[in-house]
Amino acid sequence: MTYLDQEAVAALRAARLIVVNATWRLREEQALERLARVRGLACTPLFPGHPVIQVVAYDGRLLGRARRHDDGHRARWIAVPARTARELGAYRTLHGAARALSRRSGHGRHRVTDHPGQAPRPSPLPMS
Repeated sequence: MTYLDQEAVAALRAARLIVVNATWRLREEQALERLARVRGLACTPLFPGHPVIQVVAYDGRLLGRARRHDDGHRARWIAVPARTARELGAYRTLHGAARALSRRSGHGRHRVTDHPGQAPRPSPLPMS
């Protein structure tokens, strides 16, 4: 592999990473839009239809994410506060992870509302 080939491969890797990060941020913004109308503590899938990663918000403000981790013996929900890559802890349920994020942000322990994760449908065009 020549030096130019190595540079091209490095540029492609960097471009892929940029696309992945942008997609992640876009999905997170879309999830927060879905949760904007939900009062209190709520969660919704980062990728609609795939509940493995959930966005957790309080009154529409991002608290963090919870992701499902299965080690083969048991499944746990890993809580990760917003703007960090550090795990807060592992919990038996999604709601337990959401409550931990809520406590960390100073909101205390609350009931969790699950949002199904479907984007709002556009209103139909009026018939003339």
